[in-house]
Amino acid sequence: MKTLASLALLLLLSTPAAAKDGISISLSSNDSRTDLGPRHDVRDARMAISTKDGSVVLMLIDGVVAMQLTDATLDSMEPKTKKKDTSFFEELVLAGVQLAVGKSVEYPVASIRTFDYYNGALRVIGADGKPVFTEIKVNGTDVLRDFSRQDVTRFANALRAAKRQ
Repeated sequence: MKTLASLALLLLLSTPAAAKDGISISLSSNDSRTDLGPRHDVRDARMAISTKDGSVVLMLIDGVVAMQLTDATLDSMEPKTKKKDTSFFEELVLAGVQLAVGKSVEYPVASIRTFDYYNGALRVIGADGKPVFTEIKVNGTDVLRDFSRQDVTRFANALRAAKRQ
């Protein structure tokens, strides 16, 4: 992920306001082709799979593989009621966090060399032969290990078909 976007996302997600709502997210990618993108409607995806815990969805859409939090996960972040003792700064940080997690992380289909289920986890290898994602966690769950083998296989088949077109 580009350094600036990665740093901004890390700073936003490491604030006390983010932890207060019960969600923690970490993402690492050393591939410069990994980028933040818009939030996508799952219904527009050529193929979509969700993690076993239902927190993340992986989609094949518009020439990219996009990963984003599910609607249910985002909904769980919404404050049920506004607290009277919330400071302006806390509200500002929370709004920034919600904006950041409302995006997707995207990687171009054309740059994927390998996409498979290896050693109990989803593996995405870029054109340079290195892993695209080195870590993705939501609430302590390793997202790359939370997709089922069957779902990853179906997604890999759809990805191969998309690359042939």
